[in-house]
Amino acid sequence: MHAPHRPPRHRAIFAALAVAAAAMAATPAFAHVTPNVVLLKRGEFVKQSLPAAAEFFEQKLALGGADAAAIKSRTGWTPTEEEVKVYLGRDAGKRMVGSAIFLWVPSQHGPVGIAVAFDPAGKILQAAVTDAGSEPLAWVRPLVQGNGMAAFAGLPLDASPDPAKVAPAVTGNMSRYFAEVLAEGVLRAQAIERMSLAAAGAK
Repeated sequence: MHAPHRPPRHRAIFAALAVAAAAMAATPAFAHVTPNVVLLKRGEFVKQSLPAAAEFFEQKLALGGADAAAIKSRTGWTPTEEEVKVYLGRDAGKRMVGSAIFLWVPSQHGPVGIAVAFDPAGKILQAAVTDAGSEPLAWVRPLVQGNGMAAFAGLPLDASPDPAKVAPAVTGNMSRYFAEVLAEGVLRAQAIERMSLAAAGAK
């Protein structure tokens, strides 16, 4: 089977995301880390969530004291460039169509990779789990297969993600624990997006 043809701009986008994904793989050590399983490639997430984007560029995290304090106040977390990557997408007319944020969220059984796409106003377009360790996969996969990440679509920046809405039919203490982990990841992405929009508005 031949690989599908991609226009040069898409090849460049996917190549850049592949490099970023490799860099993000060097995550901090967490308890009970097991080998990583890729559930969704980052390039595929971008293609699905921001189909109108013709080009992407990485927005570097430049956290001033006020930015870091605001994010920590909202999430209890201070992001680093190793944990978070932000890509801004523009269409062929150079108009902003949205952003894609990739980050790692720690858990008792190793980090989980989360991706969240936002429209230009900061509303969530799509959220997904990109990576999970082989051990927590048994608890995360039912949430993903139960369309749990759809619970976050449409949330504006001022609406906190509710873990109870993540595949509520999926029971079990560990799966419900990981629903909280996923919601925490989306909350962190919202905090980064808020900072990103403020930085763009200041230019």
